[in-house]
Amino acid sequence: MEKHVVASRSLRSPPFAPSTMAGMPPYTKCDLSIQARFAELPQGGKIMAEYIWVGGNGELRCKTRTLEAKDAKAAPADLPIWNFDGSSTEQAPGDDSEVLLKPCAVYKDPFRPGSDNILVLC
Repeated sequence: MEKHVVASRSLRSPPFAPSTMAGMPPYTKCDLSIQARFAELPQGGKIMAEYIWVGGNGELRCKTRTLEAKDAKAAPADLPIWNFDGSSTEQAPGDDSEVLLKPCAVYKDPFRPGSDNILVLC
């Protein structure tokens, strides 16, 4: 019975509960003006393509690739196929772990406004 009480108590208290976050050091707080400053930097004819796929346990995974700005208007078939080590995401055995990311859909990135960055669903 005691195990059940401990388990239910842990479900009510997520690891990053407000009481836990209040005790974090001040350097961990995010200053949005600093983020805005970096978001407005010129990208020099390049875009960020956020390749997104579903991991081996059903979670969303992503990684960013820098492309030429002309690729912002490209069809999925025209974007480069990329790869990752599938053994780290439980999507491939360790002896043959290269997994290819094939672009299937492209959308304007709403999280990086002010530029032509894209989200690439794979």
